[in-house]
Amino acid sequence: MTAAFRVSADAGVTVADDGGTVYVASLPAGPIVVLEGAAALIWSEATGEPAAGWVARVAGAVGQVEADITADVEAFVDELCARGLLQRVDGQGRAAAEPRRG
Repeated sequence: MTAAFRVSADAGVTVADDGGTVYVASLPAGPIVVLEGAAALIWSEATGEPAAGWVARVAGAVGQVEADITADVEAFVDELCARGLLQRVDGQGRAAAEPRRG
């Protein structure tokens, strides 16, 4: 996965990170999504810098081979995008077109 991500630009998406757990919500309606463990790690790496190599960093942190976790990581991030919490961005930080699903 070479895509970079940011917190959705939609109004109301709020994030709180206490260093171990990430809380994400589209306010005021919610719900609050609580990300812990690998989910919090994926969020932090996907939205952090540098964008390049973030899946490899996740794999290293959880002691797995990147190729073995990439599909699951992609599915998780795709779900966060579908829920309006994350947004794909291009190399210049602009919103990128979502990939077509067929």
